[in-house]
Amino acid sequence: MEALNNLAAFIPVIGIVIFVHEFGHFITAKAFGMRVFIFSFGFGKRLLGFKWGDTDCRLSLIPLGGYVKLEGEADDNLSEDVSLRGDGKDFTARPRWQRFVVYLAGPFMNAVLTVSVLTALYMIGFQVDGSVYDRPIVGAVDADSPAARAGLLVGDEIVAIDGARQKTWEDAQYNVLIRPNARVEVRVLRDGKEEALVLQSGSTAAEKVGTIGVYPLVRVGDVLAGRPAAAAGLKTDDAILKIGDQPIRSFGDIPPLVGSSADKPITLQIWRDGKIFDMSVTPKDDGSGARIGVGPKLVVKRFGFTSAVKESVAWSVNMTKQTFQILGRLVTAQISPKTMMGPLGIAKASGDAARAGIGSMFYLVAVISLQIGIMNLFPLPPLDGGHLAILAGEGLLRRDFTFEVKAWIMNAGAMVLFLLIGLVLYSDLSKTSLLGRFLP
Repeated sequence: MEALNNLAAFIPVIGIVIFVHEFGHFITAKAFGMRVFIFSFGFGKRLLGFKWGDTDCRLSLIPLGGYVKLEGEADDNLSEDVSLRGDGKDFTARPRWQRFVVYLAGPFMNAVLTVSVLTALYMIGFQVDGSVYDRPIVGAVDADSPAARAGLLVGDEIVAIDGARQKTWEDAQYNVLIRPNARVEVRVLRDGKEEALVLQSGSTAAEKVGTIGVYPLVRVGDVLAGRPAAAAGLKTDDAILKIGDQPIRSFGDIPPLVGSSADKPITLQIWRDGKIFDMSVTPKDDGSGARIGVGPKLVVKRFGFTSAVKESVAWSVNMTKQTFQILGRLVTAQISPKTMMGPLGIAKASGDAARAGIGSMFYLVAVISLQIGIMNLFPLPPLDGGHLAILAGEGLLRRDFTFEVKAWIMNAGAMVLFLLIGLVLYSDLSKTSLLGRFLP
């Protein structure tokens, strides 16, 4: 059942992203007066549609994106109507710069979709875990982890990793993630002084991404009046480090520990403004289980239109930089291909996002749209980037490549692309419960 739900969520996510990409090619070609035979939402059998000049705008059976068919395009040399040839609307008859713009329009529209969706989400407002934007202050350290062996302590603030300043936990987590099994220099702020610690990072078992065994402060957002936590003196923005002798790594660790201690005092280790102290709280059963009356700290991100656009563009630029950093580390074998997400991974993420709500679903659309736009800029035929590279090469030489040269480039690019597809599928399959134990 979960697989069917994932598939039901995957179809609109990938369909929207690819359709917008193809719409970019279509509307740009139309604007230049090129002849477009077909603009289809979906693949396979035509279900319905209408004519727009020479274009059959259609809805097709399989709703996984769409496609555009241009007269004379490199991978479609057969025109549907031979009598139309020679009237200047053939794709290959147009100036190189126009063809360049048509190919570029697909990835550009992916970027537009990403910024548009994020802008809408930022204007509507959404809640995120407060630790994402919190200062990178250590709330828990795994025993015998790289961080513990290097001497990191609860309450240390990570101010730099390999010389790069870290403003938030999101920054710190990313910069650890891209450094698996590597020597890492971490500068921490402790008792008002900076100290340099050197450690050897580890890696996760599945994705093979970096880890050092530290967790953010689990801060309290809501303290309900009249409940045990408020009576004991707990305040908003306090962080719960331990309950009894159990370290707290996320807010989800708290309910089961509290729930098993109804009417019995428990000791909370609290972090408040750089000081650590113990607090005794007695959970009370309110009919739905023992509780102390606290909620997680959530941050609401909401902006006006101009600020929302700026935030969306900044996020997209930062995510693009991170994508190329990760790709560079994949190519140099510094991180595992298992970090990549293919169709199975996207389907699962789509299902998870759909269950989390419409906001999460559209956020996933924004993320995947940006990644597909970036991927299509790779200089590998038959991707848009491959065609752009051919046009750029022809422009530099001031002559068209021969059919044989183009065929050789297309075949070589297709082989590399198939290899990448195989790598992505391997990444997906290695994470499944059925095949994961058999794949390295």
